[in-house]
Parts: sequence; C-alpha cells; structure tokens
Amino acid sequence: MTTSAATVTWDEPRARSIAFSLFFVFAALVVMLTPAPLLANRSPLIGGAPGAPAGDDTNLAPAPPFYLHASSPAEADRAVRCLTDAIYYEAANEPEEGQRAVAQVVVNRLRDPHFPKSVCGVVYQGWQRSTGCQFSFVCDGSIRRRHADQALWDRLKPIAEDALNGYVVPEVGSATHYYAQYVRPNWVGTVAQITQIGAHIFCSWKGHAGFVSALTATYAGGEFGVSDAVLDGDVLQPAPAKTVARRRIHRVTGRLRVASRDHTDPRA
Repeated sequence: MTTSAATVTWDEPRARSIAFSLFFVFAALVVMLTPAPLLANRSPLIGGAPGAPAGDDTNLAPAPPFYLHASSPAEADRAVRCLTDAIYYEAANEPEEGQRAVAQVVVNRLRDPHFPKSVCGVVYQGWQRSTGCQFSFVCDGSIRRRHADQALWDRLKPIAEDALNGYVVPEVGSATHYYAQYVRPNWVGTVAQITQIGAHIFCSWKGHAGFVSALTATYAGGEFGVSDAVLDGDVLQPAPAKTVARRRIHRVTGRLRVASRDHTDPRA
C-alpha cells in the first residue's frame, strides 16, 4: 500500500511538532527533578562574591576579592604599611585567621560607601580627634607607647599583601566592624553579628546596608593623604586619661567575665 504525497507532506510537520513537544516536556522534567543546590551552583554570582550562589546576597556571603590598583609602587607600599599597622596593633596576638579577618574588615570598609576610599584613610580615620578613631590603636597612644616589633611586623606584612591581592576570608562575610569579646561597645546595637574568630566578634551593618552587594565603592588612592607624622604617631592626640582608664577597666572586667564564664561552663 502506498501513501499519497499529500499525506506525506502533512505527516512530516506533524511529526516534527510532536518531537519538539516531547523534547520540551523532557527538559522541564529534568529541571524539576534536579536538586536546587546543583542549579544554584551553576547560576551567575551575585555581588561578585566568589562561590556564592545566585540569591545568596547577605552579610554571610564571602566578600568579593579586592585587588589594589595603586598609581605607583610607592603608593602600593604605603597601603601595605597602613594595613600591616592595623593587623599588628589590632591582632598581633591573634591566630593567623584572626589577623587575616582584621585585614578583611579594612578591605570591606574601603569598599563600603560609609568609609574612606584608601587603605590608610580607613585605618587612620579619625586620627585628628582624641576620641572617635575607628581603630583604637590610633587614638589610645599605642603607636607612641610601643613602637612595632620590626621582626613581628615583617611577618605580618605578607598577610596585608595577600588581602590587597585578592585573598578573601569567607567566614567574615561583609563585616565592617569587630570588637573584642570582653567589651561591649556603645555601637553594638547598630550592627549584626556574623562570626567570632579568636577574641574578636565580627559584625556588619544591619539589613541590606550590610549585604555583600552594598560593597560597591571603588579604591580612589591618595594613600599619602595620611602623613608620615601620623603613621609614626608624632602628631596623634593622646586619649584623655579618663578615657584610657575606662577602656582598661572594661578590658579587665571583660576578661574576668569571660574567664568566669569559661570556668563555670560544663562544656569547657
């Protein structure tokens, strides 16, 4: 039995249509049955966070890697110096992951619209005031009171260089603040806690302002806007005696509270 030409020309398009329909039905079933994490890992990154799946734009997502684009080798060296100072005076006694975490906070601040757009500007922000410095070592007399141990400073320098060359501490997320576990700063109510590394508790702004996608600012240079005299502590104003005494009391009482809690904790 033969088939007429009219029947052939009608059946071929119909067959192709059925084949396409079956293909799309099969594709839809594959998507529906594929586990969500596998699909997420194949999605574009949000906020530039390395390894962060689509939609994972929170303060817990890793910050995007930062690469210092200084205008000259001298400016790059200056940025490394300021960041190493922050690591040394803020976290020299911390484990390495704690030192890297402090460096990550400085980088996060640089990319946050609320802070200066240079490394030295971030680290030494508020140096003109006897109180209100963003990093306590700048205003509490630490630089003048104890100059850096050069050997230790040199060992911390590569951590600063890594942070300015793309190294990311994922656990810190988008943190722009931290404080020691034995103190309670007056601004703690304005931030959201992310994690604790060593003796430091790391925090971000609350809400979307603390999300990774909020780290939108770019490096502007100008590292020499903070003078050698400031970096050397020659022109820094010492904190008032009452302020220094109050900070020391808070540190001592805080450490006693921590020690007491650890001593009575049955899990210790």
